[in-house]
Amino acid sequence: MTKTLRATTRKMSRPRGIATVAVTLILMLAGCTTSTAEPTGIVTGLAFACSGLPPFVTGRQEVRVRLYSGSRRVASETVVSGARYRFSVSPGLYRVTGWWGSRIVAARAGRTVTVNFMNYCK
Repeated sequence: MTKTLRATTRKMSRPRGIATVAVTLILMLAGCTTSTAEPTGIVTGLAFACSGLPPFVTGRQEVRVRLYSGSRRVASETVVSGARYRFSVSPGLYRVTGWWGSRIVAARAGRTVTVNFMNYCK
């Protein structure tokens, strides 16, 4: 009878051991899957179209603002003249282009960089 009891105890402890190992692995993996999203910076500003006439005379005007990292375009947004554009990006150096040219900006985590494209054609 003692042999039967010991054999039963061993058989019952294996599933518990497997369950313990499984729970331990799940907890370890849960710690590894926490969010690793890198911090971002904001590049924003106002974008005006280059026009000598006011928009109510010429109709709705749009401005395309692009963001480059090196030679690779990473973002683009088209806004109505006088509206605000906004890019959320990883920290680094970027070139922002509007209707009249471009500017180099340094995006930093948790910071906002403002580049306005004004209407200098008036």
